[in-house]
Amino acid sequence: MQELLDKLFSPNKVLLCYRCGSSIFGLSEEESDKDYTVVIDGFDGCNVVKTDDSDFFTFGRSYFEKLKCFDRYCLTYFLCWLDNTLLAKDNIVYVDDSIKDKLDELLYIDFDKHFNDWLYRLIAYFGIRLENYKEEKSLYHLYRVESLIRHYKETGKFEYYFSKENYELAKDLKTHMNIEKHLPRLKEIFSYLLTLFKEEAE
Repeated sequence: MQELLDKLFSPNKVLLCYRCGSSIFGLSEEESDKDYTVVIDGFDGCNVVKTDDSDFFTFGRSYFEKLKCFDRYCLTYFLCWLDNTLLAKDNIVYVDDSIKDKLDELLYIDFDKHFNDWLYRLIAYFGIRLENYKEEKSLYHLYRVESLIRHYKETGKFEYYFSKENYELAKDLKTHMNIEKHLPRLKEIFSYLLTLFKEEAE
């Protein structure tokens, strides 16, 4: 992997690379692309670098820090998936020696402080996709974020959580793309997110 990272991102220095996407949530399939988050030095932006079987969501270190603060100029697409940092340490494929002792700091996001910012981005992202649901593959993530959010509201702990029931529903939707079957439940989850956002904003 290090050789591939060097080839893809040279002359920039790769600081961190970890698996993300459906694989870390147990929802990948044999034909699924492999997804990775990459943080690099000497770059102040974001990009998606594609290979034959992998997508590398690439951030300069400074941009990654802006994402963690939910900077309003950062792309909603990337902000939605920041909760994958909760599983990052268990899915690291490369970490540079220069940041090993600062890894916790690099990956830490104050979701208590930014919870409503995250909700806002989820609503913006999934609202559009529910309107065009027939072609949208990412809607299964609504089951995942609902589990995490309900767990957070019940326990006060923002940590990875995926209920067994919602996991099975997400797996069914992702595997069979039977969106019509799931649409009423997905809309119910979206309504819950919208209501919660309004309550948190008051």
